[in-house]
Amino acid sequence: MAKITNIHGLPEALVRAVERDPYDSGGADISVTKLIDSPQINVLRKAHEAEIEVDVTDMIPALMGQSIHLLLERAAIPGAMLEHRFFAECQGWKVSGQADWLHPQARTLIDYKVTTVYKSKGDDKWDKQLNVLRWLALQNNVEVDTAYICAIYRDWMPSKAAVEAGYPRARAELIPIPLWPMGEVREYVTRQVTAHQQAALGQRVLCTDEERWMTPAKWALMQYGKKRAIRLYDSEPKLPRLPEDQYVEYRPGQYRRCEQYCDVARWCTQWAETHHDSTPHDETDEHPEA
Repeated sequence: MAKITNIHGLPEALVRAVERDPYDSGGADISVTKLIDSPQINVLRKAHEAEIEVDVTDMIPALMGQSIHLLLERAAIPGAMLEHRFFAECQGWKVSGQADWLHPQARTLIDYKVTTVYKSKGDDKWDKQLNVLRWLALQNNVEVDTAYICAIYRDWMPSKAAVEAGYPRARAELIPIPLWPMGEVREYVTRQVTAHQQAALGQRVLCTDEERWMTPAKWALMQYGKKRAIRLYDSEPKLPRLPEDQYVEYRPGQYRRCEQYCDVARWCTQWAETHHDSTPHDETDEHPEA
């Protein structure tokens, strides 16, 4: 486990709550959460576990999620499986995943997320997680026909809900998850297990652009003296003659996870090879041009 720091002097009880994470994979070789993530990051975390430091403040979102799960354990519904961990074998590895709420008779799977309104339109990782959980359930003779994320928004604002189109109408909502054909899920699980096995054996398995949270290059219409773009374009715009106080600025693509959120970036040769000095830019409220 990474070393937990407390640089802001928060109460010791909070530190202990973070340190005493009850998570248990049940002896599996890999969990669903790690399976759908980068093999390279997983290997580097294992190799440098004793050197990684994480501040308790960075663990609070995870702690909030755990607290919701503890409270939901009160909700014993006849016939439903709560916090049930499934196991299955793939390519010689034991894969495990925990279903927050699964009703075998209703064939419905629900996963609870304490998240941000930004993700109210869905998340690719949610799609992957629930489809793999559905595959795991099927390996244990439990069929799932419907899957949802129950999103609980920690930053929801009623004032925005009243006026902004597309803003969640309530602090929590069910987000339906598209279910892949089971053959595709099986192929995805096999592909991911194989990649993690190769990385564990020392083969170089590079992070994908998706795993690195790459933002593509943009062209920004700017106004002198202001940092915020007037408009963003996905390709170099063909604009008429601009006013004297405006100009177009090229913004290279960025790997946001590598730059700001990856706890093993300093040991990553892929990041060392691609790293370049860059300064994050303020975005505009405008949607990028198609």
